[in-house]
Amino acid sequence: MNRTITLLMVVVVCLATIVPLSESFSFKVPAKVEECIFQEIGIDVSFTVMFQVTQGGFNDIDFMIISPDKRVLYKGQRETEGTKVMKSNFAGVYSFCFSNQMSSLTEKTVSFMILVGEQSTITQDLATKGQMPQLESQIMALADGVQAVKSEQYYFRMREATHRNTAESTNSRVVWWSIFEALILVAMSAWQIYYLRRFFEVKRAV
Repeated sequence: MNRTITLLMVVVVCLATIVPLSESFSFKVPAKVEECIFQEIGIDVSFTVMFQVTQGGFNDIDFMIISPDKRVLYKGQRETEGTKVMKSNFAGVYSFCFSNQMSSLTEKTVSFMILVGEQSTITQDLATKGQMPQLESQIMALADGVQAVKSEQYYFRMREATHRNTAESTNSRVVWWSIFEALILVAMSAWQIYYLRRFFEVKRAV
């Protein structure tokens, strides 16, 4: 009976781990503004935070992680991207804040993802006690691999978005510069024509 309950617990844990708690989205941070994302996390839980500034200025922003007791766990300035892996010491609401205070005009676009591995402590305890059969251990390894692949996919999506925005910005600047050069050439040609006409008119008058 106890073994059946243990196996059932392991299966539930494995299924929960295969579909981990995760949030991913993009948002804009206006100039001179700080935006925070709040996530409730249990005690002794591993969590991973990934972010990247995909558009705006020099693609940099200030980033902070704040614990439920208002302690600053991490603070970075003018970061373009980052991956932070931590373990919670307190249960409660954690704050992930992005500050664009350094910009006076430029709005920043940020892609953000958080993975919360709620079941890691239980599965490690079961594995330590030898109560996790080989099949369940393999499922857990597969779940870890799936989560790693998911994180990598999100990272590459963020990189692709950044490169796409950079390429579009560069193309836009090239187009506007080409238009500016064309206008200068037209203006110079018109001025030369006007100057030559005036020159020959003066010559005929003389």
